[in-house]
Amino acid sequence: MTSRSAALAAAAALALAGCCLFERRAQKRAPQPAPPTFSQYHLDGWDWGAVNRVLVLPFLNESENTRAGDETRVAFTSELQKLGRFEVVAAPPDDTAALAATVHRGGRFDEAVMLKLARLTRADVIVHGTVTQYSPYNTRPRLGLVLQAVSPEQAKVVASVDGLWDATDAAVAERARAHYRQRPRERPPWVRNHVIVSEDSFASELVLESPALFQRFVCGEAALTLLGLPVPWVASGAAVVPAAGSSGPGCATQAGPPVPPAAGPPPGPPAAR
Repeated sequence: MTSRSAALAAAAALALAGCCLFERRAQKRAPQPAPPTFSQYHLDGWDWGAVNRVLVLPFLNESENTRAGDETRVAFTSELQKLGRFEVVAAPPDDTAALAATVHRGGRFDEAVMLKLARLTRADVIVHGTVTQYSPYNTRPRLGLVLQAVSPEQAKVVASVDGLWDATDAAVAERARAHYRQRPRERPPWVRNHVIVSEDSFASELVLESPALFQRFVCGEAALTLLGLPVPWVASGAAVVPAAGSSGPGCATQAGPPVPPAAGPPPGPPAAR
């Protein structure tokens, strides 16, 4: 009887130790919230819930990588569709460079072209993107991205994101790994046995080596931010660009100049010693 009790006690202790070890590993695998590496702007009063269709234009590519614009646009369109908030359509790839250059000139949007595109595609919002930096294989990947969502009806930028995701930053690298460590709910047996999923169990290990996986991670965070949704493992209170100077259509949203101190009486002469 004593030996049986001892065996049960030992088994309970092992089970408890295993649970504690699993919990510690789970806590270790979840990254701590870190400050964002992007800024964002959202127009006061704008409601994404009223949007039914979004048109994604060809991305401008300012990097040295010739395929960065097309690849990032495809990744962003896919991540935006995964959110399931509205229908996402892409502009035809025929006149990619001409369309992107025509719509966005010198940091401002051509209202006539935007309205024409909205009528042709019945889009409520048009998203334009720019790849500012892209280095997929230099030590660790780096991707700079600017997104602007424009309401053709209001002729205003309703949301924007401007950031740099550099995997040499430990927080960004850990977020990228954690992004692919997430697992969906248990799939039915038929799906498990007959459907090949795109995200395999090695994605979290390969994300810093695979440009496609890193692009999807970045575009996933950018899509959430553009819609004003929380980004996992990013500390709340991301830098929000003030609305000053954003009333014009497609104007670059920037903070206003610093406010000078209030004028006061001139300082008196220094006291005599």
